[in-house]
Amino acid sequence: MKVTKVFPISLGIFLVVLLTIESAFAQKEPDGEVLLNFNYPAVGNVYLNGVFFGDVAFLPLGEVLSLLYIPNEKTSSGKGLQGAFPAKNDDWLIDPVTNELTIKGKTKTLNADTYYIGELDLYLHPDYFREVFGLTFTVNTYALSVSMVSEYSLPIDERKKRETIRQQLHNRQNQSENSVPLLYPRERKGVGLGVFDYNLNYTNTNLGNNLGMAFNLGMELLGGDLQGTYQGNYNQGNLLSNLSGLRWRYVLPGGLQPERNVGLASISVGQVSTTSFTNGANLVGVSITNNPVIPRLELDTFVIDGTTALDSEVELLIGGQLVDFTRADEVGYYRFNAPVTYGTVRLSTRIYTPAGEVIIQERQIQVPFSFLPKGFVGYNFQTGVAQFALDSLSDGLVTHADIAYGLTNAVTVRAGADRGELFGDQEVYPVFGLSARIFQQYLLNIDALPDRYYRATGSVFYASNTSLNAQYTEYNPNSALNFRGQVRDANFNTFFPFRLLGQFGGLRLTGERIWFDTGIGVNNYQVDFNTQVSRVVFRLNYRGGKRGILISEDPTQNQFGLFTSSVTYTLPRTPGIPVYVRGMFLRGQYRYSTLLDRSESISFLLSQTLFKTGRLTIGYDRQLIIDQSQFQVGFLIDFKSLRSSTQFSKRTEGHSLQQGFSGSLAYDPLGKTVIPSNRDQITRSGVTVRLFVDTNENERFDEGEEIIPAKAVRLDRSANILLGSDGLLRIMQLQSYWKYRLDIDPAALPNPNLAPKVKSFSFIAEPNRFKAIDIPLYQTGVIDGSVFLEQNGSTIGQGGLRLLLQKVGEEDLEVIRTFSDGSYYAYGLLPGKYTLQVDPKQLEFMQSSSEPGILTFEIKALADGDYLEGMNLILKTPPVAIPEKNK
Repeated sequence: MKVTKVFPISLGIFLVVLLTIESAFAQKEPDGEVLLNFNYPAVGNVYLNGVFFGDVAFLPLGEVLSLLYIPNEKTSSGKGLQGAFPAKNDDWLIDPVTNELTIKGKTKTLNADTYYIGELDLYLHPDYFREVFGLTFTVNTYALSVSMVSEYSLPIDERKKRETIRQQLHNRQNQSENSVPLLYPRERKGVGLGVFDYNLNYTNTNLGNNLGMAFNLGMELLGGDLQGTYQGNYNQGNLLSNLSGLRWRYVLPGGLQPERNVGLASISVGQVSTTSFTNGANLVGVSITNNPVIPRLELDTFVIDGTTALDSEVELLIGGQLVDFTRADEVGYYRFNAPVTYGTVRLSTRIYTPAGEVIIQERQIQVPFSFLPKGFVGYNFQTGVAQFALDSLSDGLVTHADIAYGLTNAVTVRAGADRGELFGDQEVYPVFGLSARIFQQYLLNIDALPDRYYRATGSVFYASNTSLNAQYTEYNPNSALNFRGQVRDANFNTFFPFRLLGQFGGLRLTGERIWFDTGIGVNNYQVDFNTQVSRVVFRLNYRGGKRGILISEDPTQNQFGLFTSSVTYTLPRTPGIPVYVRGMFLRGQYRYSTLLDRSESISFLLSQTLFKTGRLTIGYDRQLIIDQSQFQVGFLIDFKSLRSSTQFSKRTEGHSLQQGFSGSLAYDPLGKTVIPSNRDQITRSGVTVRLFVDTNENERFDEGEEIIPAKAVRLDRSANILLGSDGLLRIMQLQSYWKYRLDIDPAALPNPNLAPKVKSFSFIAEPNRFKAIDIPLYQTGVIDGSVFLEQNGSTIGQGGLRLLLQKVGEEDLEVIRTFSDGSYYAYGLLPGKYTLQVDPKQLEFMQSSSEPGILTFEIKALADGDYLEGMNLILKTPPVAIPEKNK
């Protein structure tokens, strides 16, 4: 009986569902179906199927989403699609069976006359593409083409950008500095005029006048770099002078190779400083070391791996720059071997899943320069007499030596010794140390100075910018160098970033505990809080504790407590704000003494950029406790040749006016002139580049040859590049002894037919002076010829062929098309060797062979350009058999 009742009900439900599906599929047939030419930059030129209802073209939903890489999946009915776009929470659904349309989570009815279910896809009215995906399609019925404009950033655009960046990465890896010739190595000179830095500061107060001066001189002498600093102060007719840092250094070739562990890198003679772990000394003597003058960049390799959705694209970024990429395998596994460089290294992996999700994972590693690669030995040795003043030297000899060894890439041990009366009464003071990286990002440093102290330091810096630092020191109470009578001390410093009401902020906590041999202990602490709301930055700081040397247990002795609050605001640089206040910086600060329970001071500061290279600063400070005020006005401006700094201060009692000038002068041997600059150039280097047309083809600049004034070079590192009125390029602020890669951009030359023989090369920057680089330019080459087809005894020109032109040693191919008569030509060819051949795929299709198979030729570097003609290729095809009945 129950079965009998259930059967009619089930049959009724089945008929209702069947009628629903029938009605859904009982659709109007289109007026026509065509192929539309769809062109979009990130997609290219493809064809889309379109169905017309009247003059409206319905477009295929699945095909469009696939082309644009918009993630989607089928609905439960099997006929619709669903997904999330443009944001991951913007759910959409289009189902023709249930007549559902969901846009950003809101559902409504899908009208039956706005879609068509084809055999292979679901076709939609263009309005739905605009409403759901922000895509506006425009169909040209005459040209049978369709164009598109997107309201949102599309996954295909992002994918194209990533592919472009990855291609640039690939090109950079193929064009590393080792792949370009070193055309300008280190060039030692007996005497090489260099650079002169100066700083003059005149001060006028109600108490008198004062003139301060500092002059730094740098040059090359006997193949080494010589430099020194003179400091003088002229006051009330008296001149006080001092000479410091005067030393000559000779750098051996091994000092320019940081990747090697050499026996000797450099020798310095003159005023040198000891490399002691503590209590360094200034000597007049000699220093030798095997540590390179160019800092080591890479120390270790860090393995980064993980799992994600299979077939995901995974990118590795170091410091925000893409360095490698891969694709997750069939189980979703990926792996990178990342180079660990010195300093703070921020490693990031960016994962693009097939569903359109972007996953970012970050980690941070710190590697101090005290670490050595595994097996490397580094040493320093200094000896001489101690210098206390310009005319004051010690009687005895002072010596320091230290050595370090890399046990592993994560552990370095050190040992050293100080000898001389300057360091104490003992004959020798030994020192020992160890630096270790634990779990890659935790740093541990131990220093053991048996006659002074033992110290351990630990730190970690997480990718979230949370940092922890701690230090503990145990002092030798019997040491003559323990002047404060300390027994031990400990301190910690930590920083926690956070988000408050959607804004970033941070909390820093600092604490210190000092134990003295009198049994008295001192606690010092500091709390710092900062956050930003819009363009306003708030900061609160409190410091408390005791300072100085305690001689009693008086709880009020040397106590201090200070609360500081500040607010800063920077005006935006939007067009709606007057020009003279755009980017203005404002700050107010208030200080309160908790020890005295009263306000201590209040101050205001205004700073604004003027004339693009100048900055005006106005400040007011009121010391409430001592009832004193100060008003300040300062103006700093950078001219091309020098920097000027002016500051006036008016206090409650007295005034002060300061005027300073600073800059540098450098001798340019190529232009035979002096080049002024507003920045210091001691310890730096420069290059003068001369681009010229090599008329007599001797690869040297001769009198009368044309200089090409163009900013057509670029370096692989940051530098200042200036084009002078004499047509010479001057590149300044380079690091002495570093190797640089220089690339020439022919597109930036005023004559498009000019090109260098070598587009890229490297050079070594000279110390404390300018280096001259001449780059000869030549007219580019032209080739022409024809491709003939030889068959059954006749020869005719073959048009429409693809010829592959490639420069020897390069990967890029240039495709040349033959004209209808078989002729071809190519121009703008840089000097060098080339190969030319017919596209092998076309030869295979034609069942032909080419003679020669590959045409090899050379474009010579000629002042008037090289022109090669008669570059012909012959295609041979087997004779066509003629049937007997046609003979």
